[in-house]
Amino acid sequence: MDIHGGSGLRGKKIVSCARSPRTRTYQAGRTCSFPGCTTRLSVYNPSATCACHTEAARASRKRACDQPLRREPETRACAFEPCGREFVTANPARKYCSDACRMRAFQQRTAAARRAAAQSVDSQQAAV
Repeated sequence: MDIHGGSGLRGKKIVSCARSPRTRTYQAGRTCSFPGCTTRLSVYNPSATCACHTEAARASRKRACDQPLRREPETRACAFEPCGREFVTANPARKYCSDACRMRAFQQRTAAARRAAAQSVDSQQAAV
């Protein structure tokens, strides 16, 4: 039994071959808007600048606030109390002088949290 009627075609029926819309073109005879450039632009180029000046034009339009801020290095004391060393950093989020101090501080915090959790469980069991 032939489901497709013997046509050999499967899928959707082709109704028509509609032509794609025309390629967009721009005014002929345009020149690059970058100061001092006399390059003629293609009628297919939507930009107001030539390929050589596209990046330069973007860079000139960039705002000063887009540039990353350069921070002054400052001296801080390590937040890990047993260490207490002073270190110089330009990173405002840095609290520890080294990875070793950061890890030791983390281990102390987690150990204290485990002890507190164990004490609260013990006090709840004693109340029952």
